[in-house]
Amino acid sequence: MSRLPRLTKLPLKLKLPLIMVALTGAFLVTVSLLVYSVAERSIRENAFSAQEIEAKSGAQALSFLIKAARSDVSSLAGQPAVFRAISNFERVIGMVEEDDPVAYLKQTYAAENPHAAHQREELLDAGDGSYYNQSHVTYHPTFLQSLRLNGYQDLYLISAAGQVVYSVRKQGDFMTAVQDAPKSGLAQVFNAALEAEPGTVVTADFASYAHSADGVAAFMAAPVFTKSKKIAGVIAVQFGSAGVVNALTSNLSGDSHQNIFVVSADGKARSPSSVSGLFPILEPLAQTPQIQAAMARERGQFLADTSSLGKPAIAMVLPLELPGLDWSLVLETDTLTAFAAVERIRLTAAVLIGVALLAAIAVSWLAARSVTRPVHGLREATNALADSQYDTLIPGRDRGDELGDLARSLDSFRGKLKEADAAAAREVEAARHTAAVVDSMSAALAELQRGNLACDIEVPFDGQYETLRENFNRSLCRLRSSLAEVVGAAQNVGRFSEEQRGAATEMAHRTESQAATLEETATAIRDLTGSIRATAERAGRMDETMRGARTEAEQSTEVVTSAVEAMDQIQAASAEISKIINLIDDVAFQTNLLALNAGVEAARAGPAGAGFAVVASEVRALAQRASNAAGQIKALTNASEEHVANGVSMVGRAGDALNSIISQVADVSGLVSEIAEGVRSQSLGLEKIDGAMHQLDNMTQQNAAMAEEGAASSQLLQNEAHSLSAVVGQFELGHPTEAAQPTPLRRIA
Repeated sequence: MSRLPRLTKLPLKLKLPLIMVALTGAFLVTVSLLVYSVAERSIRENAFSAQEIEAKSGAQALSFLIKAARSDVSSLAGQPAVFRAISNFERVIGMVEEDDPVAYLKQTYAAENPHAAHQREELLDAGDGSYYNQSHVTYHPTFLQSLRLNGYQDLYLISAAGQVVYSVRKQGDFMTAVQDAPKSGLAQVFNAALEAEPGTVVTADFASYAHSADGVAAFMAAPVFTKSKKIAGVIAVQFGSAGVVNALTSNLSGDSHQNIFVVSADGKARSPSSVSGLFPILEPLAQTPQIQAAMARERGQFLADTSSLGKPAIAMVLPLELPGLDWSLVLETDTLTAFAAVERIRLTAAVLIGVALLAAIAVSWLAARSVTRPVHGLREATNALADSQYDTLIPGRDRGDELGDLARSLDSFRGKLKEADAAAAREVEAARHTAAVVDSMSAALAELQRGNLACDIEVPFDGQYETLRENFNRSLCRLRSSLAEVVGAAQNVGRFSEEQRGAATEMAHRTESQAATLEETATAIRDLTGSIRATAERAGRMDETMRGARTEAEQSTEVVTSAVEAMDQIQAASAEISKIINLIDDVAFQTNLLALNAGVEAARAGPAGAGFAVVASEVRALAQRASNAAGQIKALTNASEEHVANGVSMVGRAGDALNSIISQVADVSGLVSEIAEGVRSQSLGLEKIDGAMHQLDNMTQQNAAMAEEGAASSQLLQNEAHSLSAVVGQFELGHPTEAAQPTPLRRIA
């Protein structure tokens, strides 16, 4: 705030160059910064885009590697040659003429292999003449070619019992049982493949494996089936981390400033860093934002302050869709290398801004001086005009720019200043005449304020002020006439208000008497209305009681109807029971006849039919008892039917009686409803009368109050008339003199 006053005190010949230099510099700096920011944003976007393309390329290469391996394993598992190889290798192991065939084969193909440990796959024919060697010579070239084409670490044929009957590289897991290391990746894929469907490929992620060259390995396996769809064994392949790194870096253009690797959901590296020596496979990684995103399988780009490179970097995270693997690809690029072009643009922009500022200072200073010189001359001329030196020469009037316009305007302004001085002298004289008019008007108004209505102004005014004096005198004349009329009107008001007060007092007495009578009438009608309302309420309650009784009677009718229907159903059931009893009686009769015939036939049979005769006799006895029981039940059923018929008749008569009661109750309910409606109508009529009487009583009371107020107002009006007469009497109603009479308007020369 302290620099601003010092800046405003500077002369224009310094201030204008400074302002032009500042504006030019600000413009150049702003434009340069905008260009730099656009370029920087473009470079950053290009760097992020390039990183994303490289990350996608690595992800595609790795996905192609894994998918190709899965396709190859699935294809090998479906080939008949693989099924035959597993069967042959498993069969010929037992045909080795040694005490321990497994130890012999390990010794022959591993320990005594003439090639180095990492080149044991070069051995095709061991030359021992065994059946295993014959199978090895037959199948080994095919599996070796598949291993080299796909970059496997090793390829295994495992029997259904879990024995590795063949491997390409003949490492420490050759001829072993996978159950000996149940937690290894090979054992995991073997167990999963045994339960898988044909053509299914199972995967085990990178984990520690003692028989691998670098100590870690991943596995893929598929089940091998016989022609009868029985499991014959498993074919498995081993992956090393080198193949994964080669796939990731196959399209990577960077060197040590870029690191690409894969991370699993547990935060461990599933491939070593592409930059040598940063971290090995299976090492837990620092919980940086990009690693956390990879663990959560979230895609994104990050500007990380911390990276595996040990310096700030931009990081790209891509979740990989690989069956059986929860990997995410991470690509980190050193920011200094990625944004090196930004630093070069920043230095170039700074140099250009400096050069442009120096050029702007020189040009702005020359341009400002060309403007400040004529402005300085105009300032001198303006100061002379301010001192009333109207003969001063104004320079620059012949210029064709804005400064020339300003000089010509200043010359015109000089003439107007001369005219303004003359007009000011005339204004002084006019002010003197105005002061005299104001003094005269002030004196006349002061007399009018004291109550003097004969304060006419007799001395004429100068010029247009004469009209003001004439208007003031005419106003006084009219005011005196109006006050005289007011005095007469006040006397008339006093006389008339006295007469009105007497009439209003008499009307107030009569209205009070009428109000008392109306109040007694309204009280009597209100009591009668209350009694009729109570009667209407009791009639309404009686109507509701009759309605309830009618409803209960109707419900009883429904119960009786249901009872009649139930009796009819019981009677129908009794009839059915009678039919069944008749059928039982007929069956008993037929049984009795059959038993009789059986007894006759038994008697004809002699001693041989004695036992059958006893049975026939017992059957006749049972049939007789059944017939007797059926007769008793039939008698009881007939009696029950008679009782049910009597019950139906009695219930029917009860229903008729209830219907008669319902009709009578309905008639009584209708009469009670009509009575209640009539009483209710009377109650409503009386309530309306009561309301009208109450309203009339209120209006009468209001009339009485208004009459009293009218009488009081008349008294007040009379008092005000006396007061008005007294006030008007205080004015001095003088008569205007001849000099104060209105004079005709004079034309002002």
